[in-house]
Amino acid sequence: MGKARLNSAGKADHDARRAAGKRHADKLRADYLKRGDPLAWFEACYGEAGGDAALIPWSTMSSRQELSEWLAGLPAERRRGRALDVGCGLGDNAIVLAEAGFQVTAFDISATAVEWAAQRFPGHEIDWQSANLVSPPDEWRGAFDLVSEIYTLQTLRPPYREAAIDALASLVRPGGTLLLIGRGRHADEPESPPPWPLTPDELERFEKLGLERIRFEDFLAPRKGRDVRHFRVEYRRPND
Repeated sequence: MGKARLNSAGKADHDARRAAGKRHADKLRADYLKRGDPLAWFEACYGEAGGDAALIPWSTMSSRQELSEWLAGLPAERRRGRALDVGCGLGDNAIVLAEAGFQVTAFDISATAVEWAAQRFPGHEIDWQSANLVSPPDEWRGAFDLVSEIYTLQTLRPPYREAAIDALASLVRPGGTLLLIGRGRHADEPESPPPWPLTPDELERFEKLGLERIRFEDFLAPRKGRDVRHFRVEYRRPND
């Protein structure tokens, strides 16, 4: 899905709204942390945006390039079966997965986000659901040929990050794949403000949970005029 072109005045307005959305999201995150409910700010962020995607700081209104590139290199025989889009947001990655040939379930912790995504893409047969990655539905356990996690783990802090890693591993069926894309850092690099990059040590948890690491890519991607380290990691659950 492409991004609409904006004239200079429209871009300036969009950028201003996006900056305001980032400030408001940071405030919501801090407020809900103080309340002892650190995951509820996602729903508040979508709900208070009033349908303006520019106010959702992580929304690009297009699929992630790193996902599209990975799908482009995926053999045709692996573009089938059930796929789970984790933290679907406004739905763009789910659409790319569906167009690649998968039967897609897309979920987000925010019910508002899920409803918004479904309204954006009414012609696609996607199972849109509201769910919490930390405690996913039991029927999802071992049910998916592909689990696609993009920029979700990096938003979580302990103990939620570890719980989410455990849940992600449990959702992959034997012979299935887990694709993880997110910001990364090495042990000798400082931890940035939110989002919080993943470390190789944290990712080792997936292998302890029975997944095999097939590919690990460490690359720099341009973000707001600077290069930011990212990891793209592919895991597979061995067949029983």
